[in-house]
Amino acid sequence: MLKVSGFSLLEMLISIILSSLIIIGCNSFYVQLQTNIMQYNQKIQLRNTIHQTLIGVTKDIRRAGFIANDPMKMTTKALEINSQQNCIIIRYDNEIRSDWIYDPFYKKNSDIFAYRYHKNNLEYKTGTLDCQGSNWEKLFDPSKFKITRFVIKQRTNSIEILLAAELINNKQINYQITKIVKNENLF
Repeated sequence: MLKVSGFSLLEMLISIILSSLIIIGCNSFYVQLQTNIMQYNQKIQLRNTIHQTLIGVTKDIRRAGFIANDPMKMTTKALEINSQQNCIIIRYDNEIRSDWIYDPFYKKNSDIFAYRYHKNNLEYKTGTLDCQGSNWEKLFDPSKFKITRFVIKQRTNSIEILLAAELINNKQINYQITKIVKNENLF
């Protein structure tokens, strides 16, 4: 008679328990890895959104004071910073018309651009003479991002901008940047 050998019941139970522990460990590692990847992608998205917005703001600040063909036509302040309202108003010849245009009836045609921090968002408006009023365009999606700080400071030969934000659904994911902008037309 042939002797048939196999695994005992105890050996089978031990192998099932060890296999289960390995699978549970791999599963929890996978879940943690997915969470870390998702948070990293959210932080990158927040960082990229802030950088893209700052590109527009710094571009306007660098242009402040520009008047095509005749810089002596500058009759109004090209750059006004209102620290109490965290607002900046910028004037420059946007369409090479050799002057700063203000059209109260068609404000989109004006050469006045403003940014303000209002209700946890950064807002933009063309053709405004002050930091008040309505119809400002939000630069960040309020359902995704909360702007926690927007500070503009005049330095000797530059403007310093601080912008900080966090995600609405995960306040642990936040980002802050300070940028120094030099304007050749003013300083």
